[in-house]
Amino acid sequence: MVTITRPPRALTLYELQARRERALARTKERRQSRLDYNPKDDTNCYVQHRSAPMPDWSSFDFGFIPRHLHPADLEKGVQHFDGSIGRLYFRHPYPQLPGPNLPKKVQFQPIRNARYIWFNVYRRLFSLVFILNMFGFVALFYRDSGWTKNPPLEDFATAASANILLAILIRQDYIINLFFKTAWIVPLSAPLRFRRILAKVYEFGGVHSGSAVSSVLWFILLTVFITQQFVVDIIQDTGLLIFTFLLLILLVSITVTAFPRYRFKSHDSFEQIHRWGGWISLTLFWVELLLFSRTKAICEGIPFAVVFFCLPSFWLLLVASFHAILPWFRLHKLYVKPEVLGRHAIQLHFEEPIPCFVGIRIAENPLGEWHSFACIPSRDGGQSGGSIIISDAGDWTHQNINDPKPFYWIKGIPITGVLCMAKIFRKVVIVTTGSGIGPCLGVMQDIPDTAVRVIWSTPSPHKTYGANIINSVRVVDQEAIIWDTKMLGRPNLVQMTWELYLNMGAEAVFVISNPSLTKKLVYAMESRGIPAFGPIWDS
Repeated sequence: MVTITRPPRALTLYELQARRERALARTKERRQSRLDYNPKDDTNCYVQHRSAPMPDWSSFDFGFIPRHLHPADLEKGVQHFDGSIGRLYFRHPYPQLPGPNLPKKVQFQPIRNARYIWFNVYRRLFSLVFILNMFGFVALFYRDSGWTKNPPLEDFATAASANILLAILIRQDYIINLFFKTAWIVPLSAPLRFRRILAKVYEFGGVHSGSAVSSVLWFILLTVFITQQFVVDIIQDTGLLIFTFLLLILLVSITVTAFPRYRFKSHDSFEQIHRWGGWISLTLFWVELLLFSRTKAICEGIPFAVVFFCLPSFWLLLVASFHAILPWFRLHKLYVKPEVLGRHAIQLHFEEPIPCFVGIRIAENPLGEWHSFACIPSRDGGQSGGSIIISDAGDWTHQNINDPKPFYWIKGIPITGVLCMAKIFRKVVIVTTGSGIGPCLGVMQDIPDTAVRVIWSTPSPHKTYGANIINSVRVVDQEAIIWDTKMLGRPNLVQMTWELYLNMGAEAVFVISNPSLTKKLVYAMESRGIPAFGPIWDS
């Protein structure tokens, strides 16, 4: 007898969907059984990013397997135990336990993007300077609108040189330090909203860029009318016209290469153009001023010296030139003693006294590349010197890690940075990655009135930076979260920062990391109403 087997019936779409939903439900149930537990019920196991009292590891049962983990999962997930950190490390998919959900972002997306991205403090300062220049332009036009016959060339030159002076002054070390020290006067009892606004003082670069762009626009106006006067044969000095166009081309080149897209793509070129172009443009401006004074003296029949020294541009340019060379008066060698922390980092110790909360710029050659590093002062307040940490982040750093020099050149005075504003808050969370721990240590060790919690994410912290750096972090925060990305993968820093901020009851979050991560974390916090601060890389 032949048995005929009917082929299996094809499943309907409804049946396929029901089967899929049952499979997803089972998967979700298994995952929940592993994760749904209260760590306080089990003092034998702690997860890296949760704050918890340190257990007595002498009585730790290493054979114990918590009920939320299957033995097979434990074998895959638990990698090692580090007694100095006092945490069990888990790989993905169990890097973190479920904590409080992130709150929703405040305001509508276009509004918060406009507030924190498109029109941040830096751009508000830029706009303020630009608008003030526009007011000056309108006032000048209404005072005398007959520019085609008698343009106010002297006023155009004055406005351009005034903006150049402001752009140079706002970048002076002593001016920057004055801004920060003034903000430090604010007591901790001041309203948090007021302190939050003051802490944005580090975005003063908006004034620099706003005045620099405005100076170029004023000089374009000057060039247009000098050319017009040359065409109608009122100005006959060809040299004045040539130097005017040379200076204009140079100023435009400096401005264009300072745009963020070019600056990040080719920072070395930007730095060279900005430095050499700035010096040459100041020189050309002096030549321009001499030729302009000679032309005006001839046209008006006034002695050259009277015209030259009575020009406001002369005095403005004199002050600007003095401040351009001022940092070079303090050019000297800084002798260092290198301490190799690992293959990817080195710590340079020096004996020159250094104040707290500052950084220095160093170079192998005074006319070469300059690199900024935050200082870690000695424990006597920097009287016996300090150190800087250099991490492998490019050709220059890689070369100096492998072959450190006995000395480096420094100029100017040590400059204060963004992280020092943590001292105007009672409690802060500091989030950093890699060698960002250097500037963090340079600040958080010397703000005793501010409680600090630390999240440090970096590959192989013990191997790369050594026990001394880790112990220094532990002195500040005994329960610091030191996340080994080589073993654990990249953490969810937004979630971790929010949880730590919530648990600590902090007033602010500071982020020291690479540009993309810093912007992401600062925006993630600010868009949820949390004061957050980080470098803006505007130089």
